[in-house]
Amino acid sequence: MTTSHPDQIGCYTVHGKTQFYSVKRTELDRAGVQMARTLRSFAFKPGAYVLTVSVVQEVVQFAPFEFALQLLGLYGTNADLSPFDAGRVESLARQFDPVAICGVGNEVLEGLKMMGHDAAAVFKGRTVWARPDAYDAVRAMPGVAARRVVLIGPALALECAKGGLHIDGREWEVVVDNEELVLSSRQHRIDPVSGLKTGFSGRLTDMPCACGSPDPHISLDGAI
Repeated sequence: MTTSHPDQIGCYTVHGKTQFYSVKRTELDRAGVQMARTLRSFAFKPGAYVLTVSVVQEVVQFAPFEFALQLLGLYGTNADLSPFDAGRVESLARQFDPVAICGVGNEVLEGLKMMGHDAAAVFKGRTVWARPDAYDAVRAMPGVAARRVVLIGPALALECAKGGLHIDGREWEVVVDNEELVLSSRQHRIDPVSGLKTGFSGRLTDMPCACGSPDPHISLDGAI
């Protein structure tokens, strides 16, 4: 239950039900530090651009990612996760030549096709973090370094350069209950989470990730 005024209000969806979620700026910044650990595995050069594709209500999950870009000296630019804004994705990719694009979903792929753009050409030579509904299509594109990005309740799981899908171990406790990932907050939060059934089937990997991150990484079997 919220006990003070939030700085941001976003939402998350589990088992088809959408829940509003409040956060303080300090919580987003803490999560951004973890995101920076994952992003370092790609060795992007400071001053490079990264394009984020999301919607306003995903601020809880993606604001930490954008803060991590700042911590690493990277520049961020944005487009909406919508088929109607896919032209902006193509335009920003052409104008700013981002080293990476994060948050690509099927809406973007459909929008690019609708507008006559070849998604493989737009993404070629870049790291592209794709959502589950677009990952297989992006991975099949030649010359694209496909990685996964998954919204797991209010948390964002991001795949590192070595293939580990990481979730912030300082912010979140993740356990598996009947093959379903269950999320609880570890640190003080304005809107604490306890035993949230995320709607994802998966497993926790105990072996250290090759990227050097101490955060747990997960293997997803898919949505329940």
